[in-house]
Amino acid sequence: MTMIGRTLPLTLFCCHALLAQGYEWLPGATYDPNIPTPQSVLGYEVGDYLTDHHQMLDYVRRLDEASERVQVVKFGRSVERRDMVLVIISSSANMARLEQIRSTIARLADPRTASREQMEAIARDTPAIGWMNYANDGGETAAFEAGIQMAYQLAAGTDGLTNKILANVVTILNMAHNPDSHQTFVTWMKANTIGHTGTADPNASEHEGQWFISSDGNHYLIDTNRDAFALSQPETRAVAEMLRHWNPQVWIDNHGEPNEYHFAPFTAPMNLNYPDSLRRWATEIGRNCARYFDQYGWTYVKDEVYDLYYPGYWDSYPAFNGAVSATYETNGGGWKGMSWEKPDGTLATLRIATHAHVIADLATLETLADKRADFLRYFYEFFASGMEEADQEQFKSYILLPGSDSGRLADLVELLMRHRIEVYRTERPIASADAQTYFDRTSRQMEIPAGSFVIPMNQPMKRLAKVLLEPDPQMEESFLREVQARRARNKKLGERSRKERLGFYDVTAWSLPLTYGISAAFTETAVDLRQGRRLDSPPDSKGGVNGGSARYAYLIQWGDDAGARLAGRLLQEDYRVAMAPEKFENDGRIFPKGSLIVRVERNPESLHQRIGELARESGATVYTADSAWNEKGLSMGSRKVVDLEKPRILVLTNEPTFAVSFGSVYSLLEQRYGLRFTAGRAESLSRFDLTRYNVIVAPHGSANGYKRLLGESGISSLKGWIENGGTFIGLKGGAEFTTLKDVELTDVRTISEVNDAEAEGSQKPVESIPGSLFRTQLNNDHYLAFGYPEEIAVQMQGSRLLSASKNGANVARFGEDSFLMGHRWEGTEKALQGSVYLADVPVGRGHVILFADDPTFRAYWRGLDRIFCSALLFSTAY
Repeated sequence: MTMIGRTLPLTLFCCHALLAQGYEWLPGATYDPNIPTPQSVLGYEVGDYLTDHHQMLDYVRRLDEASERVQVVKFGRSVERRDMVLVIISSSANMARLEQIRSTIARLADPRTASREQMEAIARDTPAIGWMNYANDGGETAAFEAGIQMAYQLAAGTDGLTNKILANVVTILNMAHNPDSHQTFVTWMKANTIGHTGTADPNASEHEGQWFISSDGNHYLIDTNRDAFALSQPETRAVAEMLRHWNPQVWIDNHGEPNEYHFAPFTAPMNLNYPDSLRRWATEIGRNCARYFDQYGWTYVKDEVYDLYYPGYWDSYPAFNGAVSATYETNGGGWKGMSWEKPDGTLATLRIATHAHVIADLATLETLADKRADFLRYFYEFFASGMEEADQEQFKSYILLPGSDSGRLADLVELLMRHRIEVYRTERPIASADAQTYFDRTSRQMEIPAGSFVIPMNQPMKRLAKVLLEPDPQMEESFLREVQARRARNKKLGERSRKERLGFYDVTAWSLPLTYGISAAFTETAVDLRQGRRLDSPPDSKGGVNGGSARYAYLIQWGDDAGARLAGRLLQEDYRVAMAPEKFENDGRIFPKGSLIVRVERNPESLHQRIGELARESGATVYTADSAWNEKGLSMGSRKVVDLEKPRILVLTNEPTFAVSFGSVYSLLEQRYGLRFTAGRAESLSRFDLTRYNVIVAPHGSANGYKRLLGESGISSLKGWIENGGTFIGLKGGAEFTTLKDVELTDVRTISEVNDAEAEGSQKPVESIPGSLFRTQLNNDHYLAFGYPEEIAVQMQGSRLLSASKNGANVARFGEDSFLMGHRWEGTEKALQGSVYLADVPVGRGHVILFADDPTFRAYWRGLDRIFCSALLFSTAY
């Protein structure tokens, strides 16, 4: 029941009033009785029960029908085919000129199209755009419910605050950023909640969600809240497209559930690629939120935990698109259910948590309404000052060089263009006198070949382009001093004493040319763009058969992801594929080691048509050979040529794997490579008929958890299966499991301690690496590294390293001077030296392949895809 016409002061309301019948969301608010309330459609007040995705869609579409203020826009579909909608709300006058407002603000995102005088006129006369983002982490239910109440408040409210917001702001409500995650969680929580109001006891089972809802990920269990710059998922791509379409000045990403409510400003470190004024405007928003919360007597937190450094979050990424952004975290709902007993005995309820989000979002929109012109000026200056800074910074241009994997290079160019970053393609060679690369930081002369892709820093999206490409990401000095102070205090404590968090919230490096494995350079002098042309669309990377039907064989050069994609598809469709471990020349064309041979006589007649179809789908180029005669190198019939086996893959899932890590493997196998696999629980492995599989993948997870759930019988079964020819692939924690006492599948061991330079003869723990990038030396004569250069970049995160193997091949190993970028401690490189990133150890007739870190991390480490796929496709043939 909505209360109309109440004018009691806000200060009279406290948490006890929230439980009264006829819930009042905004004291003094009045509403248009012709607009349907949530209760009239849902059958309950918002916050009294959990709302399904389809119920939300039904409600907002009714608002659209009932109010001139509202427009519902479908902008995408989730993996599980749920509609994604924006609810756009403003005054009827603003809605009548909505496209004019949008296109006018879009001019501010490119200072080349609007002078500062024109910007001032726009700021004076144009409403601002504010974006409220909900259900990004879909299990955080209070955010989803808050979106519904916000839609009603702005559609039906007739009070002064609502009218002020409507007049000065176009509000965009993204009702469910991650609809599949939300619906999965809500379905589980409804089925497991005891009673209508739930059980507040923290020990209740309803507060311990099952594994499959633990990631807050989408269908593939990819965490969409960390996917903003990678854009690996369809939901993320759809939201990013709308962000670029609408260009909001304020963006709030609503989440949960810490102990107390968190709002702006964010904490340190703030990425140094933002303008300093961003923190000031976030603080302005936070002060107004605090003013409202203080009237309720609500506790809140600011400037703690949630930083603005890693650009993959949905506060930091919109901030790199000119918005003043923050994460708001409420303290109820989600895994806390309908109610939760806090440490002091008071209750956090879904209703109160939802209410807090509504108040914080309204306070934020009020700030935007009151300071509308200032926020529009900030938006313009974000881009204008970025371009001005470009002329003063060291590197003026970044160049992506053509190499062996044209498809992956095209994918990276497409990703940059999705981010609205301008890319040029050179049409002739260009000389540079001061180029550097990520692996060689000395300036030298370089000829930039024709067909290279140039990203100039003097462009509107300079700030985002730089943070995604820069070779030397830096952190605020004040933050690093505080990290060292906390570290020093921790060192004074005993091993079992509770330590302070150092302050790193996420990984500290992510440069896209390195994560994509693309050869790249950067120059101190801007590349002359007159020697190239700006791309209007991403480069094509088409595949197909070059030469019609083959008489003897179809040949696939090894060295790109498309070839691996095609090989996997052919094998899983029962075509026979062989691999040449040495290079050869056929019909004047060089085929490097690892190249694939698909013989006509050993395959059905359908091969001729099917290989063409799969080549086009995968983007692979296939060549025809009419003769088995090679001009040079390995003979087609050499005993060295190995016949590949059809990959029959088991990926361990559920406990003890981490859901997001399983999700990264899942995404790679299905979304990028189209490889079928079985997901099986580790705890059931001892009961499996393992002869059904020739590859088992253990994603990153708890090493001790693997040992406990597999048990003696499962470990014994696994050992026997490997010795009989199976390949076990362990990623990070899955690799560490193999080193544990009473497991010890190989001679590789976990390194958790190193020599203490300050105390001769003693050891100290390896200090945790906060997600930094290092170079590793690659043995590219080994089948896992065919087609790779001699050194590549990898990520290391955590405090567990792997020792080199004496019995197997140390395919990727850390040497001296391994650090590339991110944060490191003074002893990090010394600890890494001699350890391995990747080892292949023969065990009986099988293999144990170990990765010290996760090569599939967040589905954006594209440059390591082919190494991982080589483990799947090649290992069983050796």
